[in-house]
Amino acid sequence: MAVSRVALHSKAFPDKYLHMDGQGVTAPLDAGGGTVNTQTSIGSYETFFLERYDDGTVSFRSTVFNNVYLRLDGRTVQQGQELTDGGGVVNCQFGSSIYEKFKIVQKPASPNTYTGIVGIESNGFPGRFLRVNGAQNQVNVQGGMGPFEEWEILVVG
Repeated sequence: MAVSRVALHSKAFPDKYLHMDGQGVTAPLDAGGGTVNTQTSIGSYETFFLERYDDGTVSFRSTVFNNVYLRLDGRTVQQGQELTDGGGVVNCQFGSSIYEKFKIVQKPASPNTYTGIVGIESNGFPGRFLRVNGAQNQVNVQGGMGPFEEWEILVVG
């Protein structure tokens, strides 16, 4: 498995990075735990080990909290549904299973350009994307890929 150290930067909110606090997540929890929101700089809680799997999926493992992963529960968001404030639950989980695996979806670029912008789609809930609203310091789920679902994956070491 290939691993890179990365940060997730919001394209819609240029001063926002995904922040994951996995305190108390020391064993698998049915509903996940911890807190996922945004931060205005890259510190240790904003860096992840990007783990790539042979099936084309990836997981984002905390660089601070042992065996704690980014988790997306999109059960309450339908594929194609655009919710004004997003929905679902994004938090942490101990270990990586179906809710902790994602597909990186490249945003189509204009001819002869490369933007490096991606959507982070749930593997367990196809068509549901990791969403950020930096104005509300909120990270949750959307049923498609629009401006609030656009990310840059920055390699930080």
